[in-house]
Formats: sequence, C-alpha cells, structure tokens
Amino acid sequence: MDWPPPVRVVFATSRTALALIATLGFATCAVIATLPIEPAAIGLATIGVATWAIDRIYVVALRQGPRAVRELELRGDLTVIVVNGDGAPCAGRVRNQSYVGARVTTVVWRPFGRWRSRTILVFRDMLPAQDFRRLRVLLRYGRSDVTHGRPASQL
Repeated sequence: MDWPPPVRVVFATSRTALALIATLGFATCAVIATLPIEPAAIGLATIGVATWAIDRIYVVALRQGPRAVRELELRGDLTVIVVNGDGAPCAGRVRNQSYVGARVTTVVWRPFGRWRSRTILVFRDMLPAQDFRRLRVLLRYGRSDVTHGRPASQL
C-alpha cells in the first residue's frame, strides 16, 4: 500500500487560543471570588489560576518556551514526529482518541517507549488553510497497520 505524502506543519500563534484561555481564566477567578471561604484562600486560588492561564497562553497560544510544540510531521501510517521549542524531535504514534473538527483538532499521541499520551491542540488560525485541511484529512483517514490491521482491499 502506498502511503500519502507526509504532512509537515509549523504552528503559528493563535488569537483564538489566547482569547479562550484568557476568558476561561478570568471566569474561573470570578467564580472563585464568589465562594464563601477565607480571603487568603481566595487570593491563593486566584494566583494559582492566573499562573496557570499565563503558562497556557505562553505555551499553547503563543507557542513559546521549551514545552511548546513548534512543528509536527504526520505520516500516512499515523506516525508523528513532534519538534518542541527546545528543538528536540520526538516520534510517536497517533492514538484513536484524536478529534478532528472544522475549527479545532486535537492530536492525541504517545511517544515511542513512553506510558503516557500527550495532546496537541490545533486551532484553525494556527495553520494556513491548506495545511489545516491536509492535517485533518490525514488524521481522519490515516491507517495504522498495528492498530487497524491490513485494509480489506489487501487481504
């Protein structure tokens, strides 16, 4: 079976992710402020949520820092090579839990030799339209012989 050409994408910053993370952080802080607990606990919880929101904006929305995913290469057999902010590539296999949608896509993958899966959140404004479409098509219709077995046409 001939595999389709691999999809290699370089992620850009995302205004959508920035707005959603900031809104979520602000709304969570507003809910914490209404709780009937000690003011010191409210302040500590608010600082924790604000720290989380700033970290997620930095890593997910702005794609900065060593933990941020900068590049992704997806092959037809659902093998993925991810390049993080520190420049270190890491290869793995895409999992069935990945989601492909028109506005947002999540790539759930497990690095080879590791026990835990990782997730990459991809919004439509992170990639050019053609690259986003190619990534979604390959995620939806790619096959892994390890997971799915041989196609019925090759039996």
